[in-house]
Amino acid sequence: MILTVAELRQYIETEEADAVLEMKLQALESAIQKYTNNDFKRCLTAEGEYPADIKKGIVDMMQWDLTHRGKVGIASETLSRHSVTYFDMGAGNSTLGFPKALTGFLKPYRRVLV
Repeated sequence: MILTVAELRQYIETEEADAVLEMKLQALESAIQKYTNNDFKRCLTAEGEYPADIKKGIVDMMQWDLTHRGKVGIASETLSRHSVTYFDMGAGNSTLGFPKALTGFLKPYRRVLV
């Protein structure tokens, strides 16, 4: 597993249950491996850990998922003088259901299937 629930909790605070976080982490790892066509076996450090940029990317994606996932689809919100516009999650702006800015770290790890 790229990141355990205990490791994730060191970086973000959430009320989500450990079982839910573990399921999300497993699903995210599976999606990343399919998207990159890479099992990351060759990328592991001497200690058998994933590279730091992969771990940081997972933390950022989980943080976004926990704080912004419920707001996907809202283009604009106005209340009196307060106005909020959210990120457009169209096909050109997202990868794996996340904004492309959060998935850019995966580009160097993509492998071509032969």
